[in-house]
Amino acid sequence: MPRWLQTGFLAWLVHRVTGVMLTLYIFVHLYLLSHLRDPLEYERLAGLMETPLVRSGELLLLALVIVHSLNGVRLTLIDLGLSSRLQKPLFWAVLTAGGVLFAFGAWPILGGGG
Repeated sequence: MPRWLQTGFLAWLVHRVTGVMLTLYIFVHLYLLSHLRDPLEYERLAGLMETPLVRSGELLLLALVIVHSLNGVRLTLIDLGLSSRLQKPLFWAVLTAGGVLFAFGAWPILGGGG
């Protein structure tokens, strides 16, 4: 099997990519918030937050946070001495748990429950 298809490499790659994407998001978010001083501009931005594009972005952000944080927990467990033989099952368990968490988190973003 090619190295790029192995579970350990995929987990490593996903962790790095999500980390970079979250870092970029934080910088853009802080930049936009620091330049939001006009009340009319704030109201315009608040209206923009209800668009499907922004909702999709919130879903992407939720997915990034869940995947990055749960994979970080997995890496920490391995670093603390959990057998490396458990890396593959733990990776799939993390993805499964992440899918469940995403479903619960996406529900209110998509307008469910209220």
